[in-house]
Formats: sequence, C-alpha cells, structure tokens
Amino acid sequence: MMTFLKQQTFVSRGQAPPTRFAPALLTAALAAMLSACGSSAHIPVATASGPQVYMTPVVAGGDATHATASLATYSIDDDRKTFVQATYSSSGEQVNYAGSIAPFQRGLLSLGVTNSDNSVTKVTNGWAFELADQAGGLVALQNQPFAPLVPALSCPAMTTPETFLFITLPAPPTTGAQQLLQWNPQTETAYGSVDIDASGTTVTLNNISQHTLPSSGGTGVPSDPSPTSVTGACSSTVYGNTISISAQVTITNPGSGQNVTPQALLGIGPSGLLVENNGMNSSTIPLYENALGAGTGAIGLPKPSAAVNTGSLVSAQYLGFFFGTGTGFSDSNTNWSTSLASFGFSSPPASCASITPQTDTMLYGGDFTNNDPTSSTTGYGNCDFAIDLGTQDAANNGLYPAATVYVGSGFGANITGKTYSFPAVAIAGQLNGKYAIFLIGTDSVGSPNQAWGIYLLQSN
Repeated sequence: MMTFLKQQTFVSRGQAPPTRFAPALLTAALAAMLSACGSSAHIPVATASGPQVYMTPVVAGGDATHATASLATYSIDDDRKTFVQATYSSSGEQVNYAGSIAPFQRGLLSLGVTNSDNSVTKVTNGWAFELADQAGGLVALQNQPFAPLVPALSCPAMTTPETFLFITLPAPPTTGAQQLLQWNPQTETAYGSVDIDASGTTVTLNNISQHTLPSSGGTGVPSDPSPTSVTGACSSTVYGNTISISAQVTITNPGSGQNVTPQALLGIGPSGLLVENNGMNSSTIPLYENALGAGTGAIGLPKPSAAVNTGSLVSAQYLGFFFGTGTGFSDSNTNWSTSLASFGFSSPPASCASITPQTDTMLYGGDFTNNDPTSSTTGYGNCDFAIDLGTQDAANNGLYPAATVYVGSGFGANITGKTYSFPAVAIAGQLNGKYAIFLIGTDSVGSPNQAWGIYLLQSN
C-alpha cells in the first residue's frame, strides 16, 4: 500500500489511529474500509448494511472557526444510526465529530453531535442525504460548508474510456489578481468534461476540457488550465481506493516563498459520483487547476449517453444544499455558507408564481424556514427560489450552459428584499438511477462577487 504524507497528508490504512470517540464504531469503520480492497469492478456493489466510509474533499466556507473544511472521511452506519467524521495527518487519525443519525422525511438524515462525555450538544447539528445503497451523498455539519460524500470502494476498471462532466467546487471569488484561497470566475475553470481510462492501478484522464463561466466576461478558456491529459495512480488509503494525481507544475507560496507540489486526490463512487480534492489543504497555498476544477476541487457525474429529458428532470423532487462561499452571503443562521435546499413539489404552492413565470425548463424550490426542516410538516421547503436550466447543449448531453437562477425576495439569504437573478452553468444526469443536478454561478446583484453552488440529488 502506498502512503502519502506530503502536502495533502494522505495516510495509509496501516497507521493506528487514536480513538477519542466511539471506539467500536471506528473499528467497524476501518473494517469496512479494508473490506473494499481488491475490488476491480468499475461500479462495485454498495451495501446499505453496516458503516459506509465516504471521502469528503476540502471545501471553502464556514464560520470564523471553520474557515476551510479539511479533507476528511465520514463513516455513516445506517444500521446503528451513528456517524463519525475524521481527519488524518502523519500522527494518525483525529476524530473531530461523532454522534447519532435519525431518519427524517424524504430520506434526509439528521446528525446529532455527541460530546466526549456522551451527552448530545443539540438535537440537530447537521444534515445529510445519501443515495440508495449508500452509493454517495451530501453532508453539512453546523458551521461547516457542505461536502459531497463519495465512497471510493474500488479502483476504476474500464474496458473503454468513460466521459464525466464536472463543475468546480468554488472558493470565494475574486475578479482581480489571483489571491490566496480564491477563485477567479473570469480566468479559472468553472466546468468541463474528462475521459477516464484505467489499466490496473494506472488511471489516465484524457481530453480534459475546461471552461470559464460564459457570463464571467472571460475568454471561455482558463488562463492556466491543467494539461489535456494527466495520469494518476489508484491505491488503498484511509479515504478509500482513491486516485492520486501529482502536481503538473511547481507553484510558489507567495507568503513564505516555499515551492510546493500539491497533488490532487480523486474518488469515483459506485454510482459514478466523481469528487476531486485539488491538493489544497492550507490557507497558505494558492489555488490552481491541478487536474479538473479550480477552487478547492470538483464534483461530477457520468455524461449521459443520450440527451437528458429536461421535462422529466425538472418534474422530479430533490434535496441538497445551497453553497455560498463569499462573506457577502449571510442570513440569520450561524451557518452562513451552507443551507439546506429542497426542490420540486408533489403539489407546487401558489407562492412559486411570485418568483418568475413558469417555463418548460424551470425547477422551483428553496430553503427551509430558519434552515430547519423540522418546521415543515410535509418535508418540502419553501418556494422562494427557481432554477431555469435553459437549453441543453446540443453537443454535450447533460450540460446546461445558459441556466438562470432566480433568488426570491423571501429566500433566507437574500439581503436585497427583492427578487433578482444571475446566470449559471448546470450539469445533470443520473446516479444510481436517480437524477442529480450540480450548478455553479456568481451573483453580481444580491451579494456582489458571490460564488454560488447548488447540489441536488433526487429524493424519495
């Protein structure tokens, strides 16, 4: 097994971790990770029994004490109704949060963090949503940014290359010169596609295509893209069977002058969910396009083999998260960077009409009052937000390059008191037979120079 102890502090499974919380659960989690070794199927079978170990990438945002989330693992045990979040370094495993999970309406999971004295600090400390058979998902703890959950159960094994669509996981944006932990939508990658091929432990990313936001005023091509082809090595780590991609360039820390060569870490789940951590795990290292996305990484899904039926896509119901990384994004909640999202209704409320007229490509939804799903008797959120996907790209199934986001006046994070809109790019497809929609854009009205991400998975 390979051991990574560089900038990203990837740790081999051979290290003995400290266990401050839930030792029995941690033992089960490590056993689940070890059982994943040796699988060679590209789409391994996930199990809904016992703990599932997910990799979560670095994602910018959070309150002052959680300015940037860390590359971590979540162990979620749907049988025992428990979870553990841990990070890793050369000294081993550090358990940061552990506690209980409780099923909620429409498949949402409520997370309750337990103190070291086994007392629960609050009834709810976060929310998560898993795909069927624990084949992926989304999570957010209180005061922390959202993070995708990818179970890298096996190294990919393709007989032919497979194409994936992806969007950047943005850091706070800047329209000026490159700065630390910031994403420039004018010059840096917002979305793209990649062909992934695998032979043994060697994984090749070919035909990497990267684009800036069409509405950003840039040229459409990143100023410093990654090469069109990069090669990585898949091995077993504490994060699963993940793909390590060495840095394509050496960059200089502008603060210390130290040269660094960070490496990206890529995980592909059994549903085809793709998550990249781009090698940035410190506020002292500037971001750049190491392999796929800029910002702090990328999230993606398999490119559909045929055009997505947009009518069926916008008729489904979704749960997920709104993600805003800039300090201008604020509401009455402590967790300013992330809020729960609910889209689609069994019966659309009349309030939807106040946002914008209905089109054939419109998806209505919004937040929950006070970011609290328990305030809803139906499991559906408010109707104070809308996404018009627009026209699907004729040459790229699942790509919606001219989407429009409508922020209703009643949306919790809207500080303007009026409805407004901004352009975005969305990708859509299926994971485990369910629709997924991932969107990226920048807000120039309500919170100027504000990055937005919206991540939706079809709910029960």
